[in-house]
Amino acid sequence: MRTAWMAALLLFVYGRIMLQGQDIKAAVPKVPPSAPDTSNFTKCRIIYLGFVGALEPANNKFSGIVQIRKTLQGKEYSDVCANSFSPYVWMDGRDWLLKHFPGHAGPLTPEELQQSPKVILVGHSMGGWAMMSVARELRSRDIPVELTIQVDSVGITDYTIPRNVKSAAIFHANDVLMFMTTKHIQREDPNYTKLIADITVAGVGHQSITRDPRIRELVMEMVESLRTKFAANPMAGGGAQGAGIASRKVDQN
Repeated sequence: MRTAWMAALLLFVYGRIMLQGQDIKAAVPKVPPSAPDTSNFTKCRIIYLGFVGALEPANNKFSGIVQIRKTLQGKEYSDVCANSFSPYVWMDGRDWLLKHFPGHAGPLTPEELQQSPKVILVGHSMGGWAMMSVARELRSRDIPVELTIQVDSVGITDYTIPRNVKSAAIFHANDVLMFMTTKHIQREDPNYTKLIADITVAGVGHQSITRDPRIRELVMEMVESLRTKFAANPMAGGGAQGAGIASRKVDQN
């Protein structure tokens, strides 16, 4: 009974999110082009945007997504801008991220990409769907994403990694919601996107999987790899080949 109730609630919330997104998208007028805003380029060299599950608050202290965010908001990460959102307001997360990029419509120029921050996206449950929605919108502006991590992702549009993502990882649990979560993903451009982890996590639930230490490790490795790249080339930007991290074994327990 509990499993059926949770599944029904998740499906209801997902439907509401999809309808809300369509209504908002239809109501928002197109933004006219504006001059590039580079005020945040030197401060935010790296952006971490996380989405929690639909049944939890964006600041849930028990969520690994939020715990990573809090770490990256520490003084030792002054070059990182980090935030977390509910998938219910995924467009707020998208808008927060895009504030750190030039405000004009359409793709960024090579010069703008060179100055733009690097992007890391992480999403849990329906937050995985929200994260992929953001990644696809960044694709429309040719903004690359260094890393995406789906954690027990739920959503009918989160199976395909958009071609602007350089590295992708997915973690899933064999829990009561396993029939709803995404288990297999495909890459829109396998020549560009590298699948670095496809891990089934043993002995965890839909909530506790977010605290798997390998998720944090992937994020922190990417942050440090990007920092190393910046130190070697301070003008390094969003080119086709970004920083890399080692692949994990598929279906690792």
